[in-house]
Amino acid sequence: MTTVTDVKTYPIPYRSQLQEKIEPGQTVIIKGSTIEESQRFTVNFHCVSPDFSGNDVPLHMSVRFDEGKIVLNSFASGEWGKEDRKSNPFKKGEPFDIRIRAHDDKFVIFCDQKEFKEFEHRLPLTSITHMSIDGDLYLNSVHWGGKYYPVPYESGIAGGLGTDKSLHIFATPEKKGKRFNINLLKRNGDICFHFNPRFDEKAVIRNSLQAGEWGNEEREGKVPFEKGIGFDMVIQNEPYAFQVWVNGERFCTFAHRTDPNDISGLQIQGDLELTGIQIS
Repeated sequence: MTTVTDVKTYPIPYRSQLQEKIEPGQTVIIKGSTIEESQRFTVNFHCVSPDFSGNDVPLHMSVRFDEGKIVLNSFASGEWGKEDRKSNPFKKGEPFDIRIRAHDDKFVIFCDQKEFKEFEHRLPLTSITHMSIDGDLYLNSVHWGGKYYPVPYESGIAGGLGTDKSLHIFATPEKKGKRFNINLLKRNGDICFHFNPRFDEKAVIRNSLQAGEWGNEEREGKVPFEKGIGFDMVIQNEPYAFQVWVNGERFCTFAHRTDPNDISGLQIQGDLELTGIQIS
């Protein structure tokens, strides 16, 4: 099984055809790094073909180290629109994380998990068929996913979350949030793993609930979350324990207190915006 620490590199220029239409609520996550000699790289959403052969480009994002800016624009009916410019927060030779979340009327762009800029749609979201990434960069990951999730969120897990599986959660704590929690549920309603970051206590509580009784709390470690800044979390179910990773760094291990193959439900509650859930 691929772990969260494995890194691969995609060829540049990167071109892909979307298998399904982009839906509001979905996010594309682009991870990579630049080189010391980087001048520019681009992320583009295209219509009809993944190139600049005259077809419309609903979103053109140009990261420019030579100008110290990120430029956002669109190309429609043979003409470029008005540029939106903002200072480039990325550094040469360092990793970057770009997220573009689609909404009904706009894209919201995040740089290194911090909200960067909104870009109102100038062409219909449904017209986007292809994507391209090009320029002075190493590309490690491109991932489409997510939707609008209600919070509190509760769902069954089809096929369960056995010891060969991992749960991936993409979310952002609210700017004034105090707490949120993630619960892995057994068929009888017990909580085999309760993961509860508390900004008001500056602690992350781990516990289990069996037959109505909470077990011993575990709360070692610093809080790896920040208000208003997104995070990627992975809970790997291994034979003897849950391994928890936050933004690619191992955060904690929680030894199983009950059957690790009897997990059939998921609850997410509290002060956060949920953007993606994935089982692998």
